Amino acid sequence: MKESWTRRQFIERAGVTVAAVQTFNNLDPCCVFAADAQTVREELFDLKPVADGVYAAIAAPRYKVNCNAAVILTNDGVVVVDSHSKPSAAHALYRQIQAITRQPIRKIINTHFHWDHWQGNQAYAERCPDLEIIASQRTLEGLTRPDAGSGGIPYVDKQLAAVPKEIEQLREELGRTSEPARKARLESNLRQAQDYLAEIQQFKPALPTRTVADALTLNEGGREIELMVLGRAHTDGDLFIYLPREKVVATGDALIDWMPFINDGYPEDWVRTLNALEAFDFTRIIPGHGEVAPREHLAFFRGYLSDLIASVKQAAADGATLQEMKRVLPDRLAPKYERAMSKYPLGQYRERVGLNIEMVHRKVVAGG
Repeated sequence: MKESWTRRQFIERAGVTVAAVQTFNNLDPCCVFAADAQTVREELFDLKPVADGVYAAIAAPRYKVNCNAAVILTNDGVVVVDSHSKPSAAHALYRQIQAITRQPIRKIINTHFHWDHWQGNQAYAERCPDLEIIASQRTLEGLTRPDAGSGGIPYVDKQLAAVPKEIEQLREELGRTSEPARKARLESNLRQAQDYLAEIQQFKPALPTRTVADALTLNEGGREIELMVLGRAHTDGDLFIYLPREKVVATGDALIDWMPFINDGYPEDWVRTLNALEAFDFTRIIPGHGEVAPREHLAFFRGYLSDLIASVKQAAADGATLQEMKRVLPDRLAPKYERAMSKYPLGQYRERVGLNIEMVHRKVVAGG
């Protein structure tokens, strides 16, 4: 065994154990955060202008999380990218859109199949009878495939089974809590979980009506919108939305402002896909989660994936076990990534880095 980073040295240099996110075993931890995380005001989105007639709907951090959306105004109507985790959130954003334009919603674009990016399609479909819902071909397949992962119609059934248990656990924790601030947060989380369960019990899936295999250019009322499948990344069907005139790109969760969820992802392909995205001329990024970011954020986010993959591969070559990697690598990567990836009360570095290490080990080293 090599002496540079032997199994024994991993054990000797191991630092603080990675902090794990408190979540529930029955739900995949995609875009989920700790049960005692801070919840916020009733407003679900902060609608921020990004370019002329282009807005980012930045989702407020909540226990039952929502994705961001891109809102693109055209002369003929509105195009919305991603529809959140539930119809009520989509209704809330619809009301905000109506405050800036009375034009109808013409198109919804789903960037990928995860639950928090498409389950609000229903709300738009109910309001807009001529609505077109667009996704990649692989995303449409993921929405109906039983083994797709953290999304799609089969995942709704998993949630229907899991959320009642989640509610019961929240009730039990609330009963054990006396600290006022934490009690208030748990009460808010419990209400959100109960409301969410009521919504998915009435859920009516609205699936894509049009698919993209590789690329599609939409000319919508004077607006050019390019839809691009650049390769596997966060899922096998990530769709990037590019506005060449405005130099804006909407990325879904293939590029976000906090720690990535890799469970349904393809780590090495993800890096190559971001390389392909970098070839386009854009200055602003509307990510799937977090704040609007400058172009430079792509290099930082890709750097985390590249360094994570390289660290796990080197550790494996040096004979470290997975548990040793999860003890040591978080501290090794922390100086470069922890602060920037811990800006929000969800998706923080220490919550997710251990799972990221495990997924890279499984998918890259073990070939799973």
